[in-house]
Amino acid sequence: MTSSSWWPLNLTTACVGKHRLNNARRGGFTTVELFGVLLIITVLIWLLLPAVQAAREQARRTSCANNLLQVGLGVQAYHEAFAQFPVQLSGTDGSIAAGQDNDRRLSIFVGLLPFLGHNAVWDEIHTTRDLDDSFYYSMGMESSDWDFEELMEEETGEGGTSDESPQPWVAGGPEPFVEAYEPWQWEFSLYRCPSDPGMGRPSYGRINYAACFGDGMVAADSGPFKEVNGVFVYDETLAEQTDAAMRGVFVPRVVTRLSDVTDGLSNTIMLGEMATDLNDRDNRTNPIVGPGLELRDHPNWARDHAKLIDPQRPQFWAVEEVATEFELASDTGRGFRWADGMPLYSGFNTILPPNREITLAHDQDDSWGVLTASSRHQSGVHVCFADGSVRFITDSIDTGDTRRSSVYPGSPNPPGSKSPYGLWGALGTRSSGELNLLPPASLIP
Repeated sequence: MTSSSWWPLNLTTACVGKHRLNNARRGGFTTVELFGVLLIITVLIWLLLPAVQAAREQARRTSCANNLLQVGLGVQAYHEAFAQFPVQLSGTDGSIAAGQDNDRRLSIFVGLLPFLGHNAVWDEIHTTRDLDDSFYYSMGMESSDWDFEELMEEETGEGGTSDESPQPWVAGGPEPFVEAYEPWQWEFSLYRCPSDPGMGRPSYGRINYAACFGDGMVAADSGPFKEVNGVFVYDETLAEQTDAAMRGVFVPRVVTRLSDVTDGLSNTIMLGEMATDLNDRDNRTNPIVGPGLELRDHPNWARDHAKLIDPQRPQFWAVEEVATEFELASDTGRGFRWADGMPLYSGFNTILPPNREITLAHDQDDSWGVLTASSRHQSGVHVCFADGSVRFITDSIDTGDTRRSSVYPGSPNPPGSKSPYGLWGALGTRSSGELNLLPPASLIP
């Protein structure tokens, strides 16, 4: 074979080899191409993440509104069954022995249990039963080593009994702050907002919904009754304070009915949200001790007078300013006890706008104070009106002049007067004659 005969063959072979080499090179990504693809994917995730988070929060917000709606329907079912609303600060009395009654301190959320599908829990609470081993284990000891009087004094801060054997849990349960009583530790999904991350100690059973006391604060911790030797008796001074200040759907230790709501069912707030405390000095959930009776004349005290708000983080207390005398114990956070009817745990008033700071009048958790609605949702809270409807109220709702005195006997704003706290205050009152001043329900934020 001559040279002229093999040259095209070699050239063809070389071309085929080069083609295969190019195909091999095109079979995968280069490093630059790979990083380019990863960068594009990262940017897309970064752009989509807020939308995904917003969608999740919207789902949680919808679930929260539905929970509050179910609780509102439970209140209406209770009223249909008993011709009255459940009573805040209700229960049993008659004994000075710790654990032998609940000091008429239970919240409305105990009475609502059978109307929300929790009949078994209701039966458990209202059945007299012996102390089981869980009581002793919770105290770090064996049942054979008990000293009931000493245990109950340590558990509740009060004296126990002098009997030789421990008394059983009474029907209705003990005081809602008795940690060893299991039902008070339970949580219920209908009482929780999915957006609230709070869980576990130092709380008992958390709750995110509260009863509305209206635009007042005085007597929210007592109603018209005071305790005398373990029994609650009617007190005229407290009754006068209660009639003047407790203008909401729920009045502590007093029966109220739908017929009492004369400002319109669709214009009167019945229930609302509250965020639970995370022990992070959030001023919406971590209560501080206020100036006593002065607080009723200065609802804005913590911000205007004591200047306890962190200017860099307005939602938190100033760490260096909130000294020990302003703080309560760590287990007294907002919403920490679903069964406790004290305002801190399951009540709110319509004085300061939603998501503002909370302040108690006295250095104790069973105190009245400025306790507004709050939530983990952005820029507002859900509330349930007396007609059963649920609406979202923004933080910017009209609140009139929050530096004005609240309504109480002897106040510059006399009992029976219009709410000094604008639309928010008016929506909290049940019969202040403001129906003609309120916008149609469809126009309320």
